[in-house]
Formats: sequence, structure tokens, C-alpha cells
Amino acid sequence: MCTVSWLHQDTGYRLLCNRDEKKTRLPALPPQSYWSNGVRYIAPRDGDGGGTWIATNERGMTLCLLNGAPRRKPFLTARSRGLLIPDLIASPSLSALRERVASMNLASYAPFLLAGLEPSSPATLIEWDGLETIAFPDADSFMPLTSSSFDPQAVCRRRKAEFARLRHEAGRVDAGLLHRFHSSHEHNADAYATCMHRPDAQTVSFTSVQVSGPNIEFRYWDGPPCTRSIAA
Repeated sequence: MCTVSWLHQDTGYRLLCNRDEKKTRLPALPPQSYWSNGVRYIAPRDGDGGGTWIATNERGMTLCLLNGAPRRKPFLTARSRGLLIPDLIASPSLSALRERVASMNLASYAPFLLAGLEPSSPATLIEWDGLETIAFPDADSFMPLTSSSFDPQAVCRRRKAEFARLRHEAGRVDAGLLHRFHSSHEHNADAYATCMHRPDAQTVSFTSVQVSGPNIEFRYWDGPPCTRSIAA
């Protein structure tokens, strides 16, 4: 369960990600450097499945994984979705990423949304619903992305409405607006807020990625973003 937003900038982009999880899950390991097919990347690691929900490689590509909606139930899986990003993060470009995913047999994975960003290109969104894969090579209009196991359609509507409200008030989308959105409780710190809180789950971490030319900044906070001051 995640919320992801981004902003294209002159020589790169800014991407923010809230991760929402049940409190019974093991804590994630903080970001470290790893290698995939000769390409270095940085990512936190899921404490249960061993994969990750977000990673940025040395070329400036970032991948984010969100839960998807299945077209058939029950849906049995054999492999954690979080292992997809380490498999795919070495892709040389978003077009190569789309080709790679199109050639994969995804039957062992639960449904997902995979968002990809790289400098000087529109975002890519790849959806696997358990039956077919659809790739959107120009996916900026889908932003912000959100997923939730709790009343998913209503959560999506509320968070997108909050983003629209903040954008209307600010008159533009900038880094400050994205940070306000990811820390937002709207009217209540509940399951529908972007910074989510409910008895059995909450926003457990916040990640900010900024790519500017050859410079890559990957910042990670353990805990909900509302608990600390986060500078844009």
C-alpha cells in the first residue's frame, strides 16, 4: 500500500513515496547499495519478503511498486512482488523496462502497479491485473498514484481530491506541495488520509528521491512523515 507523486524538473525529477503497511509486518531495513546485473542501485528492503517497493539506480531511474487490483479471486501467489524491482532496476531505459515486463510470465505475482521515472522522459506505468499486462508510456496524468486494501476506491478518491485541493490553493505543483500532500491528514488522521493512520496499520515510511543531472539524492524516513519536519 503506497502513495506516489512526482514532479519533472529541468534536468531530472522529484519523486515522493509513502509506504502504508500493517503493524504486524516486520520493520523494513534502511536503504543500502546493491548490485543488479552490474548496475548499482539504492533501496530499502522489506522485512518480510526481502524485496523492495522503491529503488533508484545509478543511471537516475526510479521504480516504485504499488499493490494492484485483481480481476479474479482468489489469487494465489508464489513469489513476492517486491522481488520484481531488484530484477528490473538494471533496465537501461523505461522503454527497455516496458519491453522486459512485456516478455515476462507474471502468473506467479499478485496484481501490481509499477511506476518508473527517468530524466527527460514522461513517467511509465505498468499494470498487471492477474490476467494481462498494460503499459502506459506517458503516465504523468495518473499522478498521484495510491493503493489501499481498506476501501480502495474511496481511499483513492479522497487522496486525489486532497491533491487537487492543495494544487488549487497553491496554483501550481512544486516540491513544497508534494511534501504537504504526503504529510497531509486532510480533515482526520484516518485510513483515508495520505499520511494514513488506523488501529492496525499506518504510513510506516517516507522516501524522497531527487535526480538532477548526474546528482542523485535518496532520502528515507522510518515512520510517518507527520511525525517530523520534512524540508522540500
